[in-house]
Amino acid sequence: MIHNVPTCVNGKRPLATIAYMALLSLLMGACRKKDEKGVTERLMNRWTVVQFNDTSFVLNSPSVPSKYEGIKEDYMDFRKDGKLYSSINNALDTAQYTYSEQNLKVNVQNLQYRILYLTDNSMVLWDPHIASSPNATSYISHKVTLKR
Repeated sequence: MIHNVPTCVNGKRPLATIAYMALLSLLMGACRKKDEKGVTERLMNRWTVVQFNDTSFVLNSPSVPSKYEGIKEDYMDFRKDGKLYSSINNALDTAQYTYSEQNLKVNVQNLQYRILYLTDNSMVLWDPHIASSPNATSYISHKVTLKR
């Protein structure tokens, strides 16, 4: 038995036209560019230091934490020229830095920070590394919390 399929749905538009319009609106929504900033636009700013957390772990010893709470004047200013200007506890410093958008890493001198969290208003950097000496192997973690 052959069924006749009507070309109109609800007597107003053909089924193919409705399907085409639905597909077109779906594709337009999927292809729309996000207005979200990238790593570069977020990183290149003057950040207020909230705190530094340093923790040392030595084999068969208790961990040794060290915390510095930032004061109002503390900042880290990442510039597009590859320089990091900072003032920590009223000590001014300038250092070269590099970063990778793909790997979410920031290298400042011998510290290789991973960007754990980055928004327009806050950033958390973390540098875990193993340090070996003739007497022991230790694990040192540097964590920097920043805000704008």
